[in-house]
Amino acid sequence: MRQARIVITALTLLVTSLSLPGCATARGGAQLAEAAPPAAKKKPEEVAVGRLDDPGYLFGKRPLAPAKSVRVKALAYTGCSPKAKSKRATRGAWGDVLTRDVKAVAVSPDLLDMGLDRGDLITIEGLGQFKVLDVMHSRHDKTIDIFYGDDACGAVQWGKRTLTITWQ
Repeated sequence: MRQARIVITALTLLVTSLSLPGCATARGGAQLAEAAPPAAKKKPEEVAVGRLDDPGYLFGKRPLAPAKSVRVKALAYTGCSPKAKSKRATRGAWGDVLTRDVKAVAVSPDLLDMGLDRGDLITIEGLGQFKVLDVMHSRHDKTIDIFYGDDACGAVQWGKRTLTITWQ
């Protein structure tokens, strides 16, 4: 009796799955594929941004804003200090650990007001991409400070330059 109920339940599920649209099985799959209208290909101009067929809309990604670009004064700094006795790692103003292999910059507070934020990637003209991991003193305007790790000689050779930075 119990085995009969199991067989009846299995047959019911099989028949139900064959009658549901979109279920492709050995018996009903070919019939359903023939009966379904051909999928219309959308032209690029017909695809709507911000609808259910847009992955950016579905997963909460905002469309990219146009890149911002600013001409800034670029300085260099290191993590070593002649007075420091401890061997602990250098930290930025937000507490991020700065090591010699991290491509990090400190930015002046006015650049934060322009839309930069902690962890943003900026592109420095001629140098590549750097991550914003530190903040400079408020006396600086339109200034970035490139982190040179322990290379004090390289930081001194860098000096003071005027460059363009770009970010999203």
